[in-house]
Amino acid sequence: MKNAFIIEDLSSLNSISMNVAGPIVASYGLRALQIPVQNFITQTEMEGTIRTNYSAEWLKALFETAHHQFKNTENIGLIGYLGKTEIIDLIEKSELINDFQLLLVDPVMADNGHYYPLLDATYCQQLKRLLPFADVVTPNVTELAFLTGNQYSPSFSEDQIAAMVSQLRGLLKPNATVVVTGIETQDQVGCYWDDGVSCGTNYLRKVDGHFYGTGDAFAAALIGELSEHARLIDCLPQIMKRIQASIRNTLLSENDLKLGIDITPMLRRND
Repeated sequence: MKNAFIIEDLSSLNSISMNVAGPIVASYGLRALQIPVQNFITQTEMEGTIRTNYSAEWLKALFETAHHQFKNTENIGLIGYLGKTEIIDLIEKSELINDFQLLLVDPVMADNGHYYPLLDATYCQQLKRLLPFADVVTPNVTELAFLTGNQYSPSFSEDQIAAMVSQLRGLLKPNATVVVTGIETQDQVGCYWDDGVSCGTNYLRKVDGHFYGTGDAFAAALIGELSEHARLIDCLPQIMKRIQASIRNTLLSENDLKLGIDITPMLRRND
């Protein structure tokens, strides 16, 4: 059985981050090995004091144990929200970071032109240190702009997106894949992808609102599809349709969107 390491935060009282990624990854027949780098009581954009449980010593021991136990097995990795520069440093220096045959880095830190609570430009600079390890990078439009030192605009053209992706490639492996999410037009939302050989876009009709956890679900589904050697041109339209179905389910059943999304349509074995 192929191992899939999920390295990101656990937001206990929300259907986002690891609570979303774990079930989706496991639905692809992968062994979902979850490494919660921080445990938040609830997500950082909920009202009230942000409270988290974090131990550098425990995390370092977990990385060491994971490396020794799984270094000679078939491994893929998904790195999502980390939230501390110290965690970036621990991952970069760990032996585990070199144990992945396929690594997706989702540089979760910002959206709609603003950094998430607790994060800033210093965090962005430090996060760049993980990009050379990545085979796939999935920034949203804001994160792409910040990673490449560009001023954010809510109305980037596809040519501007492509130019920033070209800039981002300077931080990546020569054959890395970039998928930019959250590209909005007047009535559509979609993604731009570039695998180093070809590129393309995929759009669906936009559903108004901000849906927490969709980026986490997208990255988890993408690593699942790529573990089965799917082509971007084939799998991205399907992932986007499943995201759209999750959003619609959420709107029908949930009043507080900050609690996250219904991931039932995202589970691979439901296809």
